[in-house]
Amino acid sequence: MNTNKISYNKYVAEIIGTLMLVLVVALSGAGLSAIVFAGLVLAFIVYLFGDISGAHVNPAFTIAALSMKKIKWQDAVLYICSQLIGAGLALIILKNIPDFKFTDINALGSASAWKIFMAEIVGMIIFSFGFSAVLYKKTTKSNSGFIVGMGLFFGLLAANIITGGIGVLNPAVAIGTNMLNWATIIAPIIGALIGTWLYRFMVIGSFCGCDACCGKSCGGCGTCKKSEVCCGSSCSSDAVSEVVSEPVIVVEEVEIIN
Repeated sequence: MNTNKISYNKYVAEIIGTLMLVLVVALSGAGLSAIVFAGLVLAFIVYLFGDISGAHVNPAFTIAALSMKKIKWQDAVLYICSQLIGAGLALIILKNIPDFKFTDINALGSASAWKIFMAEIVGMIIFSFGFSAVLYKKTTKSNSGFIVGMGLFFGLLAANIITGGIGVLNPAVAIGTNMLNWATIIAPIIGALIGTWLYRFMVIGSFCGCDACCGKSCGGCGTCKKSEVCCGSSCSSDAVSEVVSEPVIVVEEVEIIN
């Protein structure tokens, strides 16, 4: 009974977190102020919901987590659905705010679609480093929101330098702010995959190490199985099961869930 309640809570957390993120981004306008507010609200969301869902609030990060087998595909689907629901609710709210105009956001600037595509990839790679630093415990829990928020800040800043707009870096935000196009959907996913796997390589020294074994990091390819030795330690079946099935998180490890 309690397990079902926790599962329910994590999806609600993703809905509310995504809703908050989209609303703040949309209502903060454009320019440097929007970049600052985006970083601040994401940090706030991480501290609020990190222990519940891991605070992905971004389909690109959920897909990246799935690619590294840090989240079950069933949870990944429900996470993405929750994020899209949050974005859809934000879109409905924004459309009913008097005098609000989506054109005032101007997050993409006047750049071409291909320039936006490249800016989104570059910005998302930078953003992913902040997410991954927390994932691989290269920062303390108390600093996790700050690191992720700063990752978004510098990612958006990079996109701004390339296009003249602040960027999106989140397919759900693109939907909620009515800036949906092929570049704002595909590019963040590509950037998240590149960024998270690149950071994994820097931490582990391999793109396919057995870091999923006993929660340890070591080189070499292949999946650690029961009774195998990983980094000099024997893995019990319980330890392997716990780590392989765990979700990606932003603040600390929780059952699933980035």
